[in-house]
Amino acid sequence: MLYLFIIFLSAFLLFQVQPLIAKLILPLFGGGAAIWTACLLFFQAFLLLGYLYAHILSKCRSLSIQVSIHAVALFTSLFFMPIGLKQLSEFNQLAPLSDILQLLVLSIGVPYFLLSSTGPLVQKWLSYVYATKADFTPYKLYSLSNIGSLLALLSYPFIFEPLFSLPNQLMYWSAGYILLVVLLIAFCVQLFRLVSGVSPLQESSEEADVTHIKAFKLDWLLWLALSAVGVILLVSITNAMTQNIPPVPFLWILPLSLYLLTFIISFHSPKWYVRWYWYILFVLSSFAGLLMFFIGSQFDILSQVLIYSGILLSSCMICHGELVKLKPSTDRLTLFYLNMSLGGFLGSAFVAFVAQRFFTQFLEFPIALVAVFILLGLCTYILKSFSNNKAEKFTTLIASSCGVFAILLVVGFVSLNQQFKENTVELSRNFYGILSVKDVEVNGIVERRLIDGTTSHGTQSQNENLAHIPMSYYRENTGVALALQHLFLTPTMNVGLVGLGAGTLATYGRRGDNYTFYELNPNVERMARQYFTYIEQSRANVEVVLGDGRVTLQKELDNGTINNFDVLVIDAFSGDSVPAHLLTTEAFELYFKHLKADGVLAIHVSNSHLDLTALVKGLAKNSNYSALYFKTKATEKEVTQTEWVVVTNNKSFIRNTKVKRLQSQWPNANELVWTDNYSNLLSVLK
Repeated sequence: MLYLFIIFLSAFLLFQVQPLIAKLILPLFGGGAAIWTACLLFFQAFLLLGYLYAHILSKCRSLSIQVSIHAVALFTSLFFMPIGLKQLSEFNQLAPLSDILQLLVLSIGVPYFLLSSTGPLVQKWLSYVYATKADFTPYKLYSLSNIGSLLALLSYPFIFEPLFSLPNQLMYWSAGYILLVVLLIAFCVQLFRLVSGVSPLQESSEEADVTHIKAFKLDWLLWLALSAVGVILLVSITNAMTQNIPPVPFLWILPLSLYLLTFIISFHSPKWYVRWYWYILFVLSSFAGLLMFFIGSQFDILSQVLIYSGILLSSCMICHGELVKLKPSTDRLTLFYLNMSLGGFLGSAFVAFVAQRFFTQFLEFPIALVAVFILLGLCTYILKSFSNNKAEKFTTLIASSCGVFAILLVVGFVSLNQQFKENTVELSRNFYGILSVKDVEVNGIVERRLIDGTTSHGTQSQNENLAHIPMSYYRENTGVALALQHLFLTPTMNVGLVGLGAGTLATYGRRGDNYTFYELNPNVERMARQYFTYIEQSRANVEVVLGDGRVTLQKELDNGTINNFDVLVIDAFSGDSVPAHLLTTEAFELYFKHLKADGVLAIHVSNSHLDLTALVKGLAKNSNYSALYFKTKATEKEVTQTEWVVVTNNKSFIRNTKVKRLQSQWPNANELVWTDNYSNLLSVLK
């Protein structure tokens, strides 16, 4: 049947463009996890607009007018093919949310809007055509569309991303959209002929599974709340997963796939959502989520992904299972979908605007867990009040215990959070994530640490006699220390550093040296200057340039500025994550244009979850440079093990006695190469 293929293909295209377009814009805004949060806000907003359009259009009393209007809109959208990034003249690197939304609107706004309206429109039209067929249930088509969405997401990291470059992906997606438009226009023509000359349509009187709720005035509020909480959980758990791992498509897609899977299960058949079963799973996973909030970074990446996935699956099954129990008859089908999409948009907006502005921690995560208990208790109570079904077990127990567990969760969180913040000097949150400054006692000496997410990005002793000594990843005899101390080819050095941290590397600056830090997050500079003294005490001339390092370096080159760095350091972490756009052949070409011919490129590759050594080694070889690997093991005084790769053709540095003595053997013989059009996270996962 044509309509089945149309619904499937539209959903497939709707969700495959999400990781594709988000990956395209990552390099423009620093490659941070918040880019995906901003993209989700756009997707939810345009899904809402598409559903609103479908709802308004369905109010036209003539089906022929509806299909005619939509056919014209579809034909018009072909003028926006093929899709691609529509460049803005200037980006606000410090507060890029509005720029990201504007870029997405210009790039895919029109086709995405029409794709989002396809599912509810086709379902509504079919409910008119098959109104006399008792066995036709349009809500099952929503399950089919989510299967298409799920397959789109799963195929992206395993088929499209590893096999095709980004330009080819854009071309294939555009071809798929053109095919869909042709099929949809043909479908509209069929419907137009079928209903031509027919009197105004009468709404179906088919009753929903729970007609009792139709008369209840709070039904649409519950649609909103359940949808919003589901999206808040999706976004917050995705943020948690990508806090220490690059926010590349695979780790966007997994939680979004689980989110869609709960829709598929819930809408395919009401029998698949067994409330008491999912309630028990959610009770267990909610308290696991409480622990993960505080100690999740101590687990390996596989354990983190599995635990967070279990939390998301059980919580969204409850949200979407209860939505199905509250669904109306088909005469309110588009209104139901409109409220669902509005709830999803409100959930995304809550995280993007409210949480980022008013919360200094990822508090939306525990808040959403508590909200699931409250909403489940409310839904259970309402449905129990109206239901005559005596067979459902544990209904009273669930309704009464939800409040108890919600209170326990709140009390547990407040207690653990007080302990967690004991040594905290400051907590700060903005678009780029959460930063904290903590004082920790090690071997009887207090150390101050700048922590991005859960990873330390700089440590300084609070003992005045030791405050000038670089610590942690930047201590003496590390790869970066060797580069800064044993490359004194001139009386002064010109050093570029992508990533500021606490400003530790400024310690190596000598009188007359120029140290230029490129830092994306303005909160990092503020905290480095306010709570650490490395920059203030440096003998070098220190400048901090705000903005993404690669973007800024490219702008300088485009404006005719070549920095002629003696040393360029790449240390751009966000949590334990390294932005992929800093490790491509194009990025290396840019670095070497800003380096002197005998300069040194030092790249920090310490990472708990990713093995970046093969990638940097391959990129160095591809650029015809030598790569030296330095692994500095942890000691009793320095508990952090650190890894650096130094890329250079400087013979005097390579042959330096101390450099040769401290150089380490490569951990493996593999070599990888990424480009701006091709990168694959799976290839560097430990």
